[in-house]
Amino acid sequence: MAVSLLQRILQDMDAMGAAEQRIGAFVNSCPGEVIHMSMAKLAECCSVSDPTIMRFCRRFGFEGYQDFKLHLAQSLVPSAPFAYEQIVSNDSVENIVRKTCRNSLNAIQRALEDLVPKQIEAAAQLLRSATWIGIYASGISEVTAIDAEHKFQRLGMRCAAVMGRQKQWMHAENSRPNEVALIFSQSGHTKQMVELAIAARAGGARVVSVTAAESPLARVTDVLVAVLPYDRTELMTPLASRLNHHLVINMLVTAIAVSSGSEFPDQLPALDSWLTDKI
Repeated sequence: MAVSLLQRILQDMDAMGAAEQRIGAFVNSCPGEVIHMSMAKLAECCSVSDPTIMRFCRRFGFEGYQDFKLHLAQSLVPSAPFAYEQIVSNDSVENIVRKTCRNSLNAIQRALEDLVPKQIEAAAQLLRSATWIGIYASGISEVTAIDAEHKFQRLGMRCAAVMGRQKQWMHAENSRPNEVALIFSQSGHTKQMVELAIAARAGGARVVSVTAAESPLARVTDVLVAVLPYDRTELMTPLASRLNHHLVINMLVTAIAVSSGSEFPDQLPALDSWLTDKI
């Protein structure tokens, strides 16, 4: 994975002198401002000289300040959808805010590059025709299942997020034709989810999985919505990795609403009337 310019600056901070450290800290905390600053303005903000800024730029292989700013601006554009900028223990709150937002933008860009519209369409059609939808997930993906339940129910669809191993197995074993099992799994390798898919299909239900392509779960699925997983999710899972599964839910809900003739397909009915008293 390519290391961003801001990551390189952060990694080299300990090897810098005090003056260059001030530049590095300022660039990392306010990169969007720096790309619009003159060298004189940056020197003033960091209490350093112009030659110190030139030395800082050349440290990272740039010919001068303008070349440095160009590469800094390019590093701020979420053009690399597979990049994840790790948040480290000495990051400032400003860096936490910036990295969290950029990682989320990169996750969305990743979804835009990877998702197959035909898969979303096929999944939406199958879900819309179901007499009942059982929504299955485990671990932190249970939050995704609850989100799907909430949104589908507000479309008037009969569904439930089924939680707990025993309850999930009971529902899957008693699946019937015209029902759909909707399964969320980041890796697609969770044994429990694979067995639930097999059990649901044995009862005549169809299975829609939002998971990794070519995974064991994908291979026992009727309709797959392939979402590329992040690396090594069995050890540490980036928070942004869950975002794309929630985006898929929104896409499915909107596609179902469009096929149902909704006037505002990308909006859901409010849980309470606008006449409800508000404070």
